Amino acid sequence: MRLFVPLSLVAGALTLGSLPAAANDLTFGGDARAFAMGGAGIASLAGNSVSGMGSRNNPASLAFAKGLMRFHFPSLGARADGAISLDKAANYLLTNGSGADASDLARRFASEDSSFGLNGSLGLRIGPVEILASGVGQGYVLPNASLQTWGKNGGTGGVPSDARADILATAVYSLPQIGFATQLKPASGGENFTVAVGARVKYMTAVYAHYYGEKATLDSGSDAFLAPEMNGKNTLNKQGVGADLGIMLESKKLLGLSGGLVVANAVKPDFTFTGQFGANASGGGGTRTYNLLATTATAGVGFQKGGMTAVADWVDITGSVGKAELRAGVEQRLGPVAIRAGYNSANGYTYGLGIGGFDIALGNRQPLEIVRTLKF
Repeated sequence: MRLFVPLSLVAGALTLGSLPAAANDLTFGGDARAFAMGGAGIASLAGNSVSGMGSRNNPASLAFAKGLMRFHFPSLGARADGAISLDKAANYLLTNGSGADASDLARRFASEDSSFGLNGSLGLRIGPVEILASGVGQGYVLPNASLQTWGKNGGTGGVPSDARADILATAVYSLPQIGFATQLKPASGGENFTVAVGARVKYMTAVYAHYYGEKATLDSGSDAFLAPEMNGKNTLNKQGVGADLGIMLESKKLLGLSGGLVVANAVKPDFTFTGQFGANASGGGGTRTYNLLATTATAGVGFQKGGMTAVADWVDITGSVGKAELRAGVEQRLGPVAIRAGYNSANGYTYGLGIGGFDIALGNRQPLEIVRTLKF
């Protein structure tokens, strides 16, 4: 039984792992600049890169955009964690025709909980208005304790009688999302800053799927079962309208200094799914609720002078998704070449390179989003 399209896209993107083997996660294209700088950049004034940066993270930065029209370089990124690494997934997909099959995934990656994800975006800006399409998908392989022990011992012989693996896949995509911004006239005493506000309205679709495998299916490699909440459907889908809000300040006294605040999913649809997990000899069972969207607040500062840019963000200040996270990064441009490095408190260091309009970011467990909005 095949997993749904978003998970297939996630798996396909993992073939990127056949590139630099030292990198656990990769991003190419328009979002790579920010991911190479630790995932920071909501206060960055777009315009220091062919691919742009600020408008993707903070809709208010559209008010500072220069030029009448600009295409955003398409972005594609892949992430992997747990038993699945990008190079393992690439090898698996290139040597097996059933890469999306739930039973095969459960057997191959049985030794621990694993996840793998995909993000992508593309769009067009006309003046202070931007039209984008973007999406994030995440897949999970969740073996129980018995199956993990079997996997850690080499995965040889028959699967234990109490083994079970749940395979979940979720995705949220926006098509379209429209951003717009305007600069505000300064109030009395506010002439030291240029202030802009912006919003991004998103027509969003959420997709959810849940399969599980037990001894009989895992031993034979036969089709995994649909979980009960699927009611015989391969996917469950929900649609709704959401909106992000942003504000940005640029100092007139200290040129190059900027600040920003983004409230992601200030308006959000209900993307809640309840999964049903069966009990087995190892216990467990019951239900788990997945609310895929969260309203988060992120604040940041940036400084840009000549070919140097430095940014720092405090992500998810209120802890709506998890512990608040510090992200920071720097970029140094040398003609058409940009060298970038960053750090985020959750996952460690990142780095990347830009040549002309082509950007790449590498690192260990890069975030799937620059501004945290999803609760996968």
